[in-house]
Amino acid sequence: MSTYRYLTCDVFTDRAFCGNPLAVLPDARGLTDAQMQSIAREFNFSETTFVLPPDDPRHAARVRIFTPGGELPFAGHPTIGTAFVLATIGALPADAREIAFEEGVGPVAVAIFRDGDRVTRCRLTAAQLPEQGPPAPAASALAQMLSLAEGEVLEAAACWSCGVPFLVVPVTDVGALARCALELPRWRELLAGYATQCVYPVTRVDALHWRVRMFAPGLGVAEDPATGSAAAALAGWLAQQLPRPRDGTLAVRLEQGIEMGRPAELLVEFDRRAGRITEVRVGGAAVMVAEGTLLL
Repeated sequence: MSTYRYLTCDVFTDRAFCGNPLAVLPDARGLTDAQMQSIAREFNFSETTFVLPPDDPRHAARVRIFTPGGELPFAGHPTIGTAFVLATIGALPADAREIAFEEGVGPVAVAIFRDGDRVTRCRLTAAQLPEQGPPAPAASALAQMLSLAEGEVLEAAACWSCGVPFLVVPVTDVGALARCALELPRWRELLAGYATQCVYPVTRVDALHWRVRMFAPGLGVAEDPATGSAAAALAGWLAQQLPRPRDGTLAVRLEQGIEMGRPAELLVEFDRRAGRITEVRVGGAAVMVAEGTLLL
């Protein structure tokens, strides 16, 4: 029998049992792909990460990310949470402030912030800039899919990706966002063959404060409490929607998980030069929750 240490943390929050839970195996050497998938199903969190030696010694680690339904090339809360866990348990040098993880999208840079000896938060820089996907289905069809009245979905829906695509669906207000519920037969029909089946309803609280939700039943995630990869992709959508100067840095606060009883806060920053996004960063706090051993 082999034993594997695991730790869990809650990401995009500074309070236990809020934000998005993550399981991290800090030394996953020897596990097969099938075992990693089975472990992710066993935890049944949105994601579980498996830390391996890097291919390039300049990088901190290779990180594989699994949902209960499959492997992802990139995800935000697993990247943030894995950096937080490794720094907290001393698996990274105590003076490490800038590291990189090897993920499916390429090297992902992560900044680590500390208050004395305590790791307080981490911030990733997206390895891929936002790219827009194919045109979205009609707003009326999206409203039916989300169990909303016609007119509660606005016309600016679009597919955006920083390595993992999401269908950004703007809704009229926080009340409409709270009522969103996927009609699964309609979801299957409408998004079959589309670039993504991950649905990301959003609404503006004010210009720099947004509320969001994320549904991904195709990945085994009925609803996600906090989605860093979607937040990174949202930067592309926001850059088109918000009236801002052509150049400079925009910082936006996202709230997610409210409807699930797991409130989370994600901080998104993106830089624009000559009207084009040149960098996207997503950050937030995390808190340790549990530690144990898997027996395989």
